[in-house]
Amino acid sequence: MVNVSEIGFVTAEQDNWVQLTVYDKLTDPAIGWARKIGDGDQVRLVEVAAPPRIEFGIWSFIKGCVDAEFWINGLDPKTPFFVTADYLIAWALIETGNLTDTKNKFGNIASKTPPGDGTGPFQLTTDEWKTFLEDPLGADYSTASRELGLDQIAGAAFLARKAMSDISAAITQNDAAAGMTDTQTVAGPYTPAYIDVLLAHMFGLPTAIKFRAMKLAGQGGTAAKEVLAQSFGAADVETLLTTRENVLKDWDSKVEETVDGAIVNVEKLLQAAFAKAFALIKEQAPEDLPNSDGDAPWMPVAEAEQAAWAPLGDETTPAAQARIREYFQAVERPLAAGAQIPPWCGGFAGFCVNKASPALLKTIKDPPVSGSWRSFGNETVPLGDPSPPKGAVVVLSPDKNSSSASHVGFFSRYLGSDNEQVELLGGNQSDRVTLTKFDRAKILAIRWQSAAKTQDDNAAGAANAGQLSTLLDFIGQFESGKNYNAFFGKSGNTDNPPVASMKVSEILIFQDKMVANNKISSACGKYQIVRKTLKGLISSGVIKTTDVFSPANQDMLAIALMKGRGLGSFLTNPMTGDRVQQFMLSLAKEWASMPVPFDTRGRFRRVARGESYYASDGVNKSLTTPELFEAAVRSIHA
Repeated sequence: MVNVSEIGFVTAEQDNWVQLTVYDKLTDPAIGWARKIGDGDQVRLVEVAAPPRIEFGIWSFIKGCVDAEFWINGLDPKTPFFVTADYLIAWALIETGNLTDTKNKFGNIASKTPPGDGTGPFQLTTDEWKTFLEDPLGADYSTASRELGLDQIAGAAFLARKAMSDISAAITQNDAAAGMTDTQTVAGPYTPAYIDVLLAHMFGLPTAIKFRAMKLAGQGGTAAKEVLAQSFGAADVETLLTTRENVLKDWDSKVEETVDGAIVNVEKLLQAAFAKAFALIKEQAPEDLPNSDGDAPWMPVAEAEQAAWAPLGDETTPAAQARIREYFQAVERPLAAGAQIPPWCGGFAGFCVNKASPALLKTIKDPPVSGSWRSFGNETVPLGDPSPPKGAVVVLSPDKNSSSASHVGFFSRYLGSDNEQVELLGGNQSDRVTLTKFDRAKILAIRWQSAAKTQDDNAAGAANAGQLSTLLDFIGQFESGKNYNAFFGKSGNTDNPPVASMKVSEILIFQDKMVANNKISSACGKYQIVRKTLKGLISSGVIKTTDVFSPANQDMLAIALMKGRGLGSFLTNPMTGDRVQQFMLSLAKEWASMPVPFDTRGRFRRVARGESYYASDGVNKSLTTPELFEAAVRSIHA
């Protein structure tokens, strides 16, 4: 039944009847038929303008992508597939056409990439969203969630990793059929590049697999249009040539591209998008940029090996093979006597790291598998960072002069007029240990081990509610009157509902109902934690849905949010005025009642010292002074 004033979307018509899809924020859409004209010529259905799309702030989007990186990659640390925050940001920049927008605006835009019905910042289609919802990871989302730009982030992260897995399986299977052994050995499986992942979104998985298979088989000169015709009708191919012109046509001449040309165009799009994504993270969430302190103690080991290889020749010589076997022995994966030498870049990397820090090597599940190195260290260096630290671990999709599965090496430098190449020092590069240039577009992850990050994490991990009590109570006072049972609009609530006695799963349901009932916020508890933030804390393992939203757990969640805002770094470094103010600003981004400590760019406009970071949103304002806030922040520093 369609209720009065309910809005639905017409999906079919027949005489006086129309099929409507009516969306609800909490449930799957209702689909049914209704009459346009009722009894007595009563007009029952009226065409109205589409409701405005819910927009979001750029900071919220950037932060959501950073959180999604930790979430999706933390689900299965053993998988070789890795999705970075800056890939998600780059994807949205490309789809919303914001690569040249100096105002740095994303948008929860309507469909702009026919023939699909993609929508939102990632232009996710109905079919893509359905795939996400059918997975257990999509359990907290509904069909209508696709219309919410920030909710798309989780779906995009899931779909990117799934595309990697599906493309990997297909190419690995193709290799097996063709008798290619690399992806069947210790080095496997095939690890796709972000180019492949973006192509899968733009043109579907079969086309992305076909593009990559043809590229690997030396058939990249085939017209891209011919490949598209295997999955799309003629009319849709022509539409794609328009809506995906930046991939399917030469940027200058507008001549239709070959498979090779289309792949190069995606490389160029991603390189520009990664650079802008890095700039946005640096501007909007600098606290999430990696610590690149110190040096790489394994790099001198690698350089010594490079020198030692000069007289050995390539891997076919007995002396070189004996040395390679030592690499596998060092990582406790000895090769059987007489066994063929497998791809050995991972073994070489493991040998170098083990010699410098045996404890650090133990963090890698399976060192000979190059994809395993995506979990190395404790920091992810953004792919758009123009100057990663020398010796950073770089994981690549297969490229020339590497195995056909994936590759790992140590960062040396970027090369080329646009830094389009990366030079790595590694093993199994042209069958030896040497410096080799690779396409930068093949980089999947750059990892670093930061001593400062370890120190910060230890300090943050040791922090407790007692040490932070003054600051916790200060924030809680202005967020909720220090009431653990509070929810938005009811700071004096005690037991209707008993928020502090409910399970986290019940809090989520309650928050969903708040949103469905047009509440402008879903904030709950002493620290006014909103639905999206609570879901992020669940995804990152801070709390379980079966836990009680108790006072102690609410304190724990607030501390976890502080950790994400740089608590560890603040506690371990000298308390300078600048460091205090930067931490205050980070906390003001988390709690809207806290004032910014200096004039800065807020979420919606420039804000002055003492205002809320979210000033002008129609809901939030600062409720205290910078002086009092600073005193509370200083109280936690030993």
